[in-house]
Amino acid sequence: MSKIIPPGAKVRYAIVGCGWISQGHFMPGVVNTKNSTMTVAITDDPEKGKALCEKYKLLKWYLYENFDQALKEALFDALYIATPNFRHAEFTIPALELGYHVLLEKPMETSEEGCRAILAAQQKTGAKLMVAYRLHCEPTTIEIINRVRSGDLGDPRIFNSVFSQSVSPSNHRYKNGFDAGPIPDMGTYPINAVRNIFAMEPIEVYAVGSKNPEFDTDFSDTVSVTLKFSGSRIATFTVSYSASGTNQFTVVGANGSIECNPSYMFGPDIAVRKILLSFSPLS
Repeated sequence: MSKIIPPGAKVRYAIVGCGWISQGHFMPGVVNTKNSTMTVAITDDPEKGKALCEKYKLLKWYLYENFDQALKEALFDALYIATPNFRHAEFTIPALELGYHVLLEKPMETSEEGCRAILAAQQKTGAKLMVAYRLHCEPTTIEIINRVRSGDLGDPRIFNSVFSQSVSPSNHRYKNGFDAGPIPDMGTYPINAVRNIFAMEPIEVYAVGSKNPEFDTDFSDTVSVTLKFSGSRIATFTVSYSASGTNQFTVVGANGSIECNPSYMFGPDIAVRKILLSFSPLS
């Protein structure tokens, strides 16, 4: 059975994984809500745990290796899990099996097998499980999807996107193989964008990758992907850990195009520039 939260009571969150996404965005966001609060931090860094307890007046902090103890002591109703992607199942499955609700950072897991295991755990207790993919709710993204589907561009034919960032070789993303690489970490954005804009699934996929010779990695840190869809629609995107930061996409239809830049990132002072261009076919 899932955890029951009394009507009117605040949802008590445990924060699992206290990196920049948690500290820079989720935790300050919870402070601004009226229906949620934070009670526990679970981290691999004792100093970080102590500092967050003091800053947010949390009840307690735990190390990752004491996660079972945290579940038993039950000082929370739900977990926000923002660990590295390849550790999602490790924390999500036992929490769901005990009936805790989970808000899980994207991607759900790094493999189909891992995703199915998480879903099976959720079905055992009926606990709520949500993937924290904010672009499903982001106003500009929704407007672009609606414009395309309403026919503003005519038949959408082409999608192109570049999403890159300069990641330090000391970052965990460079130390844990493909599962921490740019496709699972960043590829979710253009893949979900084009799937929703075209409102269909790809039927063929091609990819090519390269490695920055300055870094000793066992995976491609820059990957370009081509997705073929039915109806003569094509999507291409490139994701990279070894280029200056950019995030944009363009949708081209039979009668016009939309550019979204920036398209995926978030934070203060970030605004989206949208350009709708119409044209007439050449005679």
